[in-house]
Amino acid sequence: MKLEALYAKANELQTKVNDLQTKENRSAEENEQLKTLVNEWEGVENQIDTEEKVQKLNDKTKEPENRGWRPAAEAKNHQFPREFKNLTDQLISIRNFGETGRMDDRLLKVNNAALGTNEGNLTEGGFAIQQDFGGLIMESAASAGDILSRVDTYQISGNSNSMKWVEVVEDSIATTVFGGIRVYWAAESNEVEASKPKLQEKELKLEKLMGLAYTTYEMDADSNFVDQLYTRAFQLAIRREVEACIVAGTGAGKPKGLLKSGALVTVPKEQGQAAATVLWSNMSKMYNRRLMMPGSNYVWLVHPDLQEQFDFLEFPVGVGGVPIYLQQTQVGQLSTIKGLPIVETDNCSALGTLGDINCVDLNDYALIYKGGIDSADSIHVEFLSAQRCFRFIFRVNGMPKTSRAIAIKNSPNKRSPITTLATRA
Repeated sequence: MKLEALYAKANELQTKVNDLQTKENRSAEENEQLKTLVNEWEGVENQIDTEEKVQKLNDKTKEPENRGWRPAAEAKNHQFPREFKNLTDQLISIRNFGETGRMDDRLLKVNNAALGTNEGNLTEGGFAIQQDFGGLIMESAASAGDILSRVDTYQISGNSNSMKWVEVVEDSIATTVFGGIRVYWAAESNEVEASKPKLQEKELKLEKLMGLAYTTYEMDADSNFVDQLYTRAFQLAIRREVEACIVAGTGAGKPKGLLKSGALVTVPKEQGQAAATVLWSNMSKMYNRRLMMPGSNYVWLVHPDLQEQFDFLEFPVGVGGVPIYLQQTQVGQLSTIKGLPIVETDNCSALGTLGDINCVDLNDYALIYKGGIDSADSIHVEFLSAQRCFRFIFRVNGMPKTSRAIAIKNSPNKRSPITTLATRA
């Protein structure tokens, strides 16, 4: 089990134990349940100690050689010190520093590990949220999101703020590969023309996602509630905003979306097709414009308003038709069309417009983030209402890896990891 998952389990058990412990007039059954939870919590903490020791030993060994598509810059998972028991434990230390000026040594350890000694200015009250809380919020958002869980995600290491890789620049593989490499059939002693690949260095720098959170005087006293509230709220907010950008972000100060990619292939509507409809022929053409690559993870990315049309989607046979939509039969299972899962998101375009239905390879999308969340607090923003303001800054960015649609031999149709359907007005 990953350390992040163990940390999450420990925090979950701590909350359950505290809830039962503070309950008055516990039943005999609840007392037994409390003992079981305490033992389980102790076992998880022992697992964490073991895993942290193993991690330290692994950090001393040489990392294996990267294979396949990998960024050229630092993008590794580093385990930072686990100094605080939960998020609120750390927020209380930040609050105390703001009120008294007394520094908690644990804040220094976490801040230096997460940000690097040259990136944090403690005199301005800025601190990085402990990595297993900050990173866990992102990881929880990813596991909860049908889009985030499928993209190619990298965590940027402490002393880096970007990721670099080399892109093969090509828009056709009809006669060459890798943007220019070509081979020839040659007679003995005949010369052939030299060829070379066309490569371009790409860089993706972290952008800043900000949020504010207020705690009342009463909430400050209930650390368990605040811890759960912040974790759930920021998990949802991060997932919603980042997934919106993955679909249609402009790339200006935020991630660049699939629908803004230079590789986007648009399939035209059918002759006489009614407004705001989707036909089997539309989906067949989008499906067959896919660019198949190793590790492809294709899905139908659709707006929820379009989903209801799938119930009546048919493959024409004579004057009748046969259903081709396979609806989910179990909770947690996704419906499919032509074997590809259907992922609903209101981040797609409105029904009937370009981008309301898309066939996309989500593994072709690179997402980077920095594990720590930077936080600062103030009692002055809402001083009269006795509220404390916490400011959170999360650094993240992303973009499609493929920047051009690709032409193949003997076909007028270009292929791409991102296909969409034109507007049907």
